[in-house]
Amino acid sequence: MNTVVTSRQALLAASRTVARRQGLGGLSIRAVAAEARVSVGSVYNYFSGKTELLAATVEEIWMQILSAPEGEAPRDGFAAYVHWLFHRIQSGAGEYPGFFQGHAAGFLPEGRSAGRRTMAEALGRVRQTLLEALEADCAVRPSAFDASFSREQLAAFVLDSLLGQMSRGADNCEGLEQVLRRLLYR
Repeated sequence: MNTVVTSRQALLAASRTVARRQGLGGLSIRAVAAEARVSVGSVYNYFSGKTELLAATVEEIWMQILSAPEGEAPRDGFAAYVHWLFHRIQSGAGEYPGFFQGHAAGFLPEGRSAGRRTMAEALGRVRQTLLEALEADCAVRPSAFDASFSREQLAAFVLDSLLGQMSRGADNCEGLEQVLRRLLYR
């Protein structure tokens, strides 16, 4: 065992490796310590327990899924961005099997509120990226939004739709893309 002090980032990298191999259900303090080649106590220096480790890992996975190399995200309209985001999330789901179906259930009962808070923060960032892409789309009809239907509501709806499609194992989001094209551009 490596007795050298490690970093939180190194432990989260080890945690993502465990999640890739075993799913979130296989994540434990011991598994992460073994992967990082450190003592269990070293993990506890950074995480108070499994719930905190799991929450941080879920957040890291979302950040990895959403981080795109410079210039990868499309800039040619909101519908194209939604298409890209769906496939980016789908790619992440392939890398972390069962992530979308099981990550919320993986939080331990004593940590559910922390898990929900972490999830809400991660999804808030996704919703914000959707809103930014929508606001950057100059081709959107001015009359598409009004006091009863805002850009924020559309971003939230699109996120809910994407997550629903992912949890059902959909291969694409063409229906959602068509709805967006008809709503925003015609």
